[in-house]
Amino acid sequence: MAALSTAYEAYEKPGLVVNYLLAAAQVFKGALVGVNSSGYLLPMSHATASLKFVGVAGESVNNGGSAGDAAANVAKSGSFVFKAASGFTPAQADIGKEVYAYTDWEVQISTSGLTTQYKVGTIVALETTSTGAAGVRVRIDEYVV
Repeated sequence: MAALSTAYEAYEKPGLVVNYLLAAAQVFKGALVGVNSSGYLLPMSHATASLKFVGVAGESVNNGGSAGDAAANVAKSGSFVFKAASGFTPAQADIGKEVYAYTDWEVQISTSGLTTQYKVGTIVALETTSTGAAGVRVRIDEYVV
């Protein structure tokens, strides 16, 4: 096929927020989320195999029906505060370290105790979560699919 010889409309769609079809599951706003091998959105969990991290849920959605019956908006860029998983006490020296998803809102720097290792970002600050727990601000850019 020949190269362009005139302007072409590529239908740009900024990729900061993407809408994903949900598995038969529930996701909550602020959750780390991934897609399964069928391409449907699920909450991240080290206990769930074959997920690809896609971002942070921008809304709460409960799909009580079949996979694909509901969808959720997902943020694919930025930084978010997540709870430190049990056994992880964030320290200033952890700034710049990568974190792994333990649950859909808990992260840790160690792979210890993880069934599946999903890297979800880099620690950029130590902060308290909105629930008052010890947490870390995680930049997800370059970790999402």
